[in-house]
Amino acid sequence: MTLQMINTLIEPAAKHGVTAMSGGWGYFTANGDVILDVGAPWITPTTLVFASIVEVDGNNAPIMGDARMTVRNIEPYQGGIRTWVTIDWGSPLRVRVSYSWSE
Repeated sequence: MTLQMINTLIEPAAKHGVTAMSGGWGYFTANGDVILDVGAPWITPTTLVFASIVEVDGNNAPIMGDARMTVRNIEPYQGGIRTWVTIDWGSPLRVRVSYSWSE
C-alpha cells in the first residue's frame, strides 16, 4: 500500500529532558489514509511513543468534529516519528496529532 507522506515538526509541550514522560503535537491538513512524519531529534527507535488525533478549528483548538479519525500505527525512528492515521472525511480537515513519549 502506498500512502501520502506529510512532513512536519513536533512542538514539545515541555522542555525536553525535564520529566520521565514528555509530550508534543504536530498539525496537518489531510483526509483519507496518510502518514504524518514529524521531526524530533531526541526520539530513537526504542522510544516508547503514544499518539492520539483530534480535529482542530482555525485557532488550532481541539473540536469534536463529525469525522471518524484513527491512529493506525506509530513508528519511532532515529530523529522522529511516523504515524499512520485515517481521517474518514470527504475533504481535507485540519487535525492535530498529540504525542507522549518516554525519556
